Amino acid sequence: MAHSIDVAALLDIVVSQLRAAGIRASVDPRDLNPPCAWVAARTVAHDLLGGGGTVTADIYLIAPNIGVPQALKTLTGLLDQALTVIAPDADTSLSERVPLPSGGDPLPAFRITVDLETC
Repeated sequence: MAHSIDVAALLDIVVSQLRAAGIRASVDPRDLNPPCAWVAARTVAHDLLGGGGTVTADIYLIAPNIGVPQALKTLTGLLDQALTVIAPDADTSLSERVPLPSGGDPLPAFRITVDLETC
């Protein structure tokens, strides 16, 4: 019988790592309070015969909408913190915008992509 892939548990591990690095992080956009990180699952590759695979997740580092120069400083600081506990699996995107459920303009963000392997 194939093993299920616990996407929520994998994302929670990433959230815990980011929090250990001093970054407010969540998988739930309703809980975000910038500066912070939002961890979101993007895809799953079913690449193991026993049912395991690789979940690709995006970590959006989000800054308040405080002007481009200050947002870049904030995001760069968040990126430095995140890289102490996260090893990216792709180039970091520096030109993202993230809308929050509370409304308002999309906020400036960097995106880190990670691959999370399951058994």
